[in-house]
Amino acid sequence: MAKPIMTLKGMDGHIDLLADRVVIHREGLWNALKFGFNSRREIPISAISEVVFKPANFFRWGEIEFVRSGRSRDDEKTSKRINYNAVRFKKDQNEAFETFKEKAFQLLNEINKQR
Repeated sequence: MAKPIMTLKGMDGHIDLLADRVVIHREGLWNALKFGFNSRREIPISAISEVVFKPANFFRWGEIEFVRSGRSRDDEKTSKRINYNAVRFKKDQNEAFETFKEKAFQLLNEINKQR
């Protein structure tokens, strides 16, 4: 596996930004029950159509979601409550996740320029 450009740990998983993809890892018992054992999601940068960023505040957790341009079989089968393409985070992590989002957009722009 390639060396990560950036890595962040959220509340329900951690994400790695690589040059060609975003990898979401889910570890722990709670995540095993919610997402499946050793859950790992790899989303190619070229397949990401948008990045949804909801900053955390006093009343709710923040969330970063990578929306794929194509539909996944997991998206069809699961309920709306489980989002395999999103990671939640706390208020004190807003700045780090904002930086992650900007870096992801930078990679998206580089790939779109190459097309």
